[in-house]
Amino acid sequence: MTVRISLLGGLRVLVDGREIDAWPGRRPAELVALLALAERRSLLRDQVLDALWPTLEPEAAAAQLRKAAHHARQVLGRDDAVVLAGGRVTLFAGSGVETDVDEFERAAAAALATADPAACAAAAELATRDQLPDARYEDWAATRREHVDRTRVALLRRAGDWEAVVEADPADEEAYRELMRAALAAGNRHAALRWYGRLRAALARELGLRPDAESVALYDRCVHGLAPERPAIHGRQVELATVERALATTAGRGSGLVAVRGEAGIGKTVLCREVQSIAAERGWQTVTVAARAGCGAYGPLVEALESVVTADRHLLDTVTVQVRSTLAELTEVAAPAPPPAGVTRHMVIGAAHRVLMSGPRTGVVLIVDDAHLADDGTVEACVQLARTRGARPLLVVLAYRAEAARPGLTTGVAGLAHAERADVIELGPLPPEDLVALAGDAPPDRVAAVVEMARGNPFFALELLRTPTSGVPRSVWDAVTARFLDLDSSTVAMLRRLAVAGEDLDVSGVLAMTGLDEADAFALLDAGLGRVS
Repeated sequence: MTVRISLLGGLRVLVDGREIDAWPGRRPAELVALLALAERRSLLRDQVLDALWPTLEPEAAAAQLRKAAHHARQVLGRDDAVVLAGGRVTLFAGSGVETDVDEFERAAAAALATADPAACAAAAELATRDQLPDARYEDWAATRREHVDRTRVALLRRAGDWEAVVEADPADEEAYRELMRAALAAGNRHAALRWYGRLRAALARELGLRPDAESVALYDRCVHGLAPERPAIHGRQVELATVERALATTAGRGSGLVAVRGEAGIGKTVLCREVQSIAAERGWQTVTVAARAGCGAYGPLVEALESVVTADRHLLDTVTVQVRSTLAELTEVAAPAPPPAGVTRHMVIGAAHRVLMSGPRTGVVLIVDDAHLADDGTVEACVQLARTRGARPLLVVLAYRAEAARPGLTTGVAGLAHAERADVIELGPLPPEDLVALAGDAPPDRVAAVVEMARGNPFFALELLRTPTSGVPRSVWDAVTARFLDLDSSTVAMLRRLAVAGEDLDVSGVLAMTGLDEADAFALLDAGLGRVS
């Protein structure tokens, strides 16, 4: 007699070629499946009772076992189909039983031993369906299912089928990195960025974590290659000298602040980038974040701390329990940790200071761009950090529009300046000669028109220079909107929806908001990004 039992995709039993197509209840089928998964198709009687009837008293559970075994023998057509004897329960005691799970595990072992990618891919194909999907949440089926799943992922990894790996294990960070590298090698940076977006969403959902430093570095490569070449800074020699002096002063007294103020487009972000470059050349650690409207309590500060902790996860092992607990209340990156009795602003500032003081570098520069959008908690923390000495120098750089600044930001910077602990840089319009240098090789008549219209604002000048060379637009608004005139209605409609989505938009959110499949949605998104960047 031959007995063939399939467990992948659902229970299917064939006895001498006859398929059992109707079971007299759930328990007889589960009893057969449980025994089929067991070594030598046999379990101790108590093991079966604990697995299938854990809540019943022993006598009641034993009665249910006898009933299920009787019905199983009837439907399978054999008296020895389920044998209760000697304190054990055995499936087809005198006959060989073959299962698809056994076949998969044998094929997997052989393929992994040879390390042949083709053999591993073929073995993985044997387990594409879930084991006993109707018993997905049953403890008795979990151990073997987990082993099958782990083995299949190992086969897929050896086969280099990274898309299948992330489908099977959404939190496999190495697989996402391989997909990002493959996309970069193919010249498809947008695809690499989408894989990173999936990784971030999966890690947050499955583990409450953020991507590690290696993944972030790969993402930075994607962004660096995708973004247009940034223009070199022109002028601002006095402002850069002020930054150099602030670094030197901070190195001596332990802490300080630089406030960079100016109107939109005047070059605050470009100057912050130069600050970052200068500090890095001198061996300082730099942490740069940008505040956004509605980012929540301590939003920019939390982003900065997450950046530091993600780059050095061992840092969490060096802080006190109270600091770890405070950080865990702010970000899941620091979890798990004992819950604090209550988080106060002093605890937050103290935890932030402890994190920023960690590390072997000469000092640390914390840059908050668009600080006028930061919440009061972040502003207060930054001002306090600029007052506090620590194990290494700390320079806080806040770039913001003065007319839009919160009162706490204005008074905090003013107080530090009065105490001679802050340098205030007022960015005014660039002189015409610097705008001319910014224009590069553009025709002289075009440069003259751009310089006149930009009125010293470098962003405006660059936007005007990006318009077609056939003419100069009448205004900066015309220059920006002209890039979108020939976009089709589908792309424009999608950009409108995404524009109001907020900062938490991820891959699944893009698909949900566009109502398209991934290929079409991101083809439209790429077209829109090409006009924005």
